[in-house]
Amino acid sequence: MKRLIFILYLACVVLASPSRAQTDSSKQTGSLVFDLKNYTSNAKLPKKIEAQLEHAGLQWGMVKHTLLIPLVNQKFVNVDTLNLTRFGEQKTLEVTPGDYTITCIAHEFNSNSTSVDKFLSKNAFFNIDVLKFTILPGKVTTIEISSKYQPQSAWFRLSKETMYIPEVSVEVMVDGTAAGEALGVDRRTDKSVAWDDYKGPLKF
Repeated sequence: MKRLIFILYLACVVLASPSRAQTDSSKQTGSLVFDLKNYTSNAKLPKKIEAQLEHAGLQWGMVKHTLLIPLVNQKFVNVDTLNLTRFGEQKTLEVTPGDYTITCIAHEFNSNSTSVDKFLSKNAFFNIDVLKFTILPGKVTTIEISSKYQPQSAWFRLSKETMYIPEVSVEVMVDGTAAGEALGVDRRTDKSVAWDDYKGPLKF
């Protein structure tokens, strides 16, 4: 009788093991690494701009399954928490496995104004879900960011003013292997949504 009970106990353990392993696997997270490379420039930067960029970086945040990269001032972005990662540094988060996208709030410098609202209205736009990636349990997914600053000029009244705006390129790596080609997430395309036309939750 004791031998029969022992055999039944072993059978229960064997049958329960796959279920337990499956449960543990479902709770496993994946690592998201935001890796911001040192900035580059296709033009010589003024010393004032170089000083501003010395300890600068990019802000970003997770909004559900969207990685948001806003290139406009944080006070115009309706997100509670934004991380600041400085150039040449990286930050790692443990996140739930699944499919994710990248959205970028970008701007050009086609028109200048003393009014911030008018500046955003004329220059800013949203690239929504411009890039997709997947977080796998137990895997390290790296979002590798490259920023190349370039001058853009616009006339304001009787003078020409210049801003240095980064071209932000993203490449996704999974455990060190490229998962696709690098993509410029802040480029304005026919799919971009103008600032005034965007009615979603990312803007106040």
